[in-house]
Amino acid sequence: MVGRFPRSGRATPNHWRKAGLLVAALVVFAPALAALEDPVTGDADALLAKMSVAVRDTRYQGSFIYEHDGRIDALRIFHAGGRDGRERLLSMSGARSEVVRDGNTITCMQAGSPALLLPNFGAAHLLPLVPVASGPSFGKFYAVELGREDRVAGYQTRIVKVVPRDAYRYGYRLWLEDSTQLLLRSAVIDAAGHDLEQFMFVALEIGAKPKESDLVPSVETGAMTALEETALVAVPQWRVADAPAGFELLRAQQASHGTNRGEHLMYSDGVASVSVYVEPRDAKTPQAVDRAIARGMLSIYTHDMGEWKITVLGDVPRATAQRMARSVQATATAVVR
Repeated sequence: MVGRFPRSGRATPNHWRKAGLLVAALVVFAPALAALEDPVTGDADALLAKMSVAVRDTRYQGSFIYEHDGRIDALRIFHAGGRDGRERLLSMSGARSEVVRDGNTITCMQAGSPALLLPNFGAAHLLPLVPVASGPSFGKFYAVELGREDRVAGYQTRIVKVVPRDAYRYGYRLWLEDSTQLLLRSAVIDAAGHDLEQFMFVALEIGAKPKESDLVPSVETGAMTALEETALVAVPQWRVADAPAGFELLRAQQASHGTNRGEHLMYSDGVASVSVYVEPRDAKTPQAVDRAIARGMLSIYTHDMGEWKITVLGDVPRATAQRMARSVQATATAVVR
């Protein structure tokens, strides 16, 4: 599903996105979902909080489909649970791919490419399309509604709908298993109510403890490559001056070595995440017109700004990526090139 990983160590925005896609989900998908009935009474916010814990702590193993842009792939996942829960995701269709998460590292393997070693940032998990509702301002930008009951992979579920309050973010429909609140199905919805991406378990064993052999790569990883080492930046040289309300800077990073003075800024509103890459532009290349690409829920927007190239990508509408890219500014601490 994902293109080949880079053989060089340098982490360009495209390389970061390829790695991120494989970690977040090896594939992509989207059939139509049944419309929600009128919301019923219930503590939907509490269910959402329980879902986040269940995705992390519950033991399970099963198979699911993941669809986007007309492509459907089948995957199998083994999840040991716990704060440092080990898990393994492997493709069951198309080119063979595997992702193994173990403690502080994530190993990505794809047929015909060397294994790629990634750091495990924060609470990364391999199950796709899991919104992490966090932050005190979450309710300002999203409403949560409780919907009807449904069945997924033989389990009884309740649908929870996460509804954005403006056009700068997407919504979700979530199918939560009744007893554990584990997420069994998820769909990302645009402003017109269209499904952009979704995943759904088709076979699942909740509570099943994976065997040791299920949590390690099925083949020898051999030679491995890694993304360029980065360091956190205490005082960023760049900022997004006009981010939509709610999107706050989480961290800024730059290469630990070398002369490339670009930065990677990560923004989030508590659910959606946006990466902003600022890189020196090749002076020999004519300044290009802005370019926008949409692939399912992923929006990519590039903008040339003098000697710098801005690339914004995230699971947000095009309007969000465009607004952020066009408002990148140097901070007062920036070093003049």
